[in-house]
Amino acid sequence: MWNRDCQQTRELLERQLGSVGAGHPHLQRCGDCAEYAQLRQWSQQVLLAGQMEVQPPLMSAVWASIHRASEQAWDSALSRSFRYLLPYMVAVVALILLVGGLTSTRTPTPVQAASTAFNVLNQPESSTVTGVVTMANLPSQDPADILGVAHRR
Repeated sequence: MWNRDCQQTRELLERQLGSVGAGHPHLQRCGDCAEYAQLRQWSQQVLLAGQMEVQPPLMSAVWASIHRASEQAWDSALSRSFRYLLPYMVAVVALILLVGGLTSTRTPTPVQAASTAFNVLNQPESSTVTGVVTMANLPSQDPADILGVAHRR
């Protein structure tokens, strides 16, 4: 049966973490509170037995762990955003290729250009040499005139 003495004794046990001895007058009279005090003392002993003295990790190890975690987060965010943007990038490239294909002018294929050049080179020399100006026909020019530097006279 709970009364005011039981409540005060249990509050005292909670505040003092079971350090109230068996010599307390209320614990000698009340079996429930005495059992509660023994349970509190046993719980405290179990907790103290489970405590271990552990060295904290070095701060450099903590910072390295944080750095690795941030790199992994950045990599996953980058790959996730690339995965979302990939369809749009493919659509833009396809649109550029489509517009470029529709607006391009007809240019001779490399095979046609090569065959035309081959035909010009295989023509007789008399027709191709007439328009060519040789170095002998060129007037002599001073290098200073070519460079745009005037002579001092």
